[in-house]
Parts: sequence; C-alpha cells; structure tokens
Amino acid sequence: MGWSRRVGVALFAGGMFLIPGCGSESGEPVTADAAGPTLAPVDSILLPEGDTLYIGNPYALVVDPLDGSFYISDIFSARVLRFRRDGSLMLVYGRPGEGPGEFRGGPRTPMLIDDSTVAAQTTGSRRVNVFDRNTGETIRVVDFPALGGITPPVVIGEDVWMTDFELQRETSLTRWRPATDEFVSMGGLPEQYAASVRSGNWSYATLFRIGSLAYADERFVQGWSGLDEMFVLNLRGEVVDTAAIPVARRKGVPADLRERIDIERIPGREQLEESSRLRQLFPRPGGGFLFTHHDQTALRMEPTPVLTAKTWVGILSPDLSQACVDTLVPHDFEIRPMETFRGDTLFVLDRRIDDSEKLQTWILMFLVSDEGCDWLSTRPGG
Repeated sequence: MGWSRRVGVALFAGGMFLIPGCGSESGEPVTADAAGPTLAPVDSILLPEGDTLYIGNPYALVVDPLDGSFYISDIFSARVLRFRRDGSLMLVYGRPGEGPGEFRGGPRTPMLIDDSTVAAQTTGSRRVNVFDRNTGETIRVVDFPALGGITPPVVIGEDVWMTDFELQRETSLTRWRPATDEFVSMGGLPEQYAASVRSGNWSYATLFRIGSLAYADERFVQGWSGLDEMFVLNLRGEVVDTAAIPVARRKGVPADLRERIDIERIPGREQLEESSRLRQLFPRPGGGFLFTHHDQTALRMEPTPVLTAKTWVGILSPDLSQACVDTLVPHDFEIRPMETFRGDTLFVLDRRIDDSEKLQTWILMFLVSDEGCDWLSTRPGG
C-alpha cells in the first residue's frame, strides 16, 4: 500500500493496551489515492429565519428518531430550536437565564431520552434542563457530574450513557438513570489527556475535550477530538480494543501535538488549525460506524476566534479492522458547519451568505455508501 508499518501502543490512564494500529504514524497520510465513501445528495431544506428568530451560534444538530424533526442548540439565543422536516419551526425549548429551564451560556447537544422527554446540558455549567418533548415545558433540572460529548447520549433501557470528560477523576464514561437520577462514572481518559493533566498545563486536554460516543453489538466505541484512535469499551468502561483511523486527505493528528501545545505552547491559531478533530460518531445500519472529522481554519482570531472547517466523512467496518476514509463533504466554507447522522444519511447544518448579504441556514442531506471504497487497515502491519 505504500505507507510505513508500525505496531502502536495506546495508553489509557491506569493501563496499557496494544493498538490494532493502522499502517502510518498518527497524522501521517497513508495514501491520497484511497477512495473514500460515496456521498449522494438527497435533499436540502432552507430554515426560515427572521429578526426575532434566527440561529446565531449553533452548537449541535440532532435528528429526532421518532418523527425526523431537527433539534438545533443555539448558544446565541440560549435555546434549543426544533424544526419540522419542511423547515418550519415546531417548538422552542428553554431561554436565557439562571433558573429552571434556562441556559446560562447556551445549550449543548440535545438529548432525546424517550418519546416524551428532551434534555440539554448548559455550556455555562453542568446542569441539565429536562423538557417535555411534545410541549416544550420544563419538567425539572438535574445537577450533572459529567460533561457530555458532541454526540447525543446512548439510551439503553432505563439508562442513558454519555461521554464523561472529567479531568479531576479522569473518567470517560457516565451512566445516568433518569428515574432515580443515579450516576455512575467509569473508564479512564486516554494517556495523552492524563499526561496533559500531569503536566500542570491542561491546555491540550481542555482544547480537545470534545468526545464522541456510539453503541452497537453490546459495545461502545468512543473517540476524542485530540486523537486519531477510537476505543472500544465494554459496559464497565474498560477498553477492550483500539482502532487507529488512517489518514488519507485530512490533516490527521500529529503524534507530538500534546507536547507542542502543553510544553512548547504553540500560538492559538496553530492550536486550532494544526490537526483534524473527530466530531460525529454513529452506528451504521447493518454494522460498523460512520464518523466525521473537521479540519478547521480560523477566519479571524480577535476578539474571539471565528472558524470554518472542511468536513470529512469516514466508515469503520463492523469488526473495526478496516476503515474507508476522508471524503470531503460539499458545503459552503463561510462558517463552520455542524453535522449528524441518522441511518445511512448525513445531515449537514450549512450556513451561507446569499446575494443580499443575508445569512441563510440550510440542512443538506447525503446518502453515505461504501460502494467503491478502498478499505485501509486499522491494525498493525495492515
């Protein structure tokens, strides 16, 4: 295949696990000629926006599994907006503030708990507001020990599982039972994150704190925005397997990224632009997983960074031994997009400026296929 071979070692806080690694060093392209997934345009929806209702700073996009409606958490308005499939506004959850049903700093990723409950964590605290899915009314407020990831939580029976980014206790997975509000945190953060904490700087760990979580075949697959590896966890949060995702056309994650950020203290623009960041991770119908990476570009750094990004799509095989990677998603690059999956469909929240210089928000849909894929090994010597 023309790429260097290696046997990698993944370190998790509290243990060492042999990587079934890919055939290149982290962040080093294997081949730019490897064909990635096929994206076939399916539909596009323009969301109507006006002076009193517009999406100012979206954090996440989630598709309702029951009716296909769209939830968009907007940090600017501190609300979760729910749109029908025709683009019309359906419901609004929450408002700015500090009280019940209010978001300080805006909402994070919406959580679809069941057919009657929607929840969202605030960006300004770990508190979670729980709403009636059908009316938008606030049900209650829950104090959370975990900092959830960018993907929606995994609901298994009475339990809600989510990424848990906690530097103090170095846990990576939390189980929440809403009926009793019992929380159990488990698992360990990857060694790169634990090393960042031990360094006393924490810059790398906090910069790449976004985690992604998916579940299929009685196992979790978890990824982190600061790594090219994905980790397979059992229901006790123990790592039982690791897959190193090959790099074909995206930037990848340089092997020395943590040291450059924590020790060399590279400038902020380089921290934002130097590597790919894992974003979405979802089970694929029929087996395997779909995922996305962002290659960010800072349009400006002051007074706060304004980012755009190239979005890359990949597929992980059911046994995690192979991956088909790095198909570029067609969208505008004026503002960083948000995306999610439902089944084999990729949904992209795309924002563009029209001829009248008005900002428009579109939801683009693509069918993801592995037809014609060049499958690359995630194992050593593959």
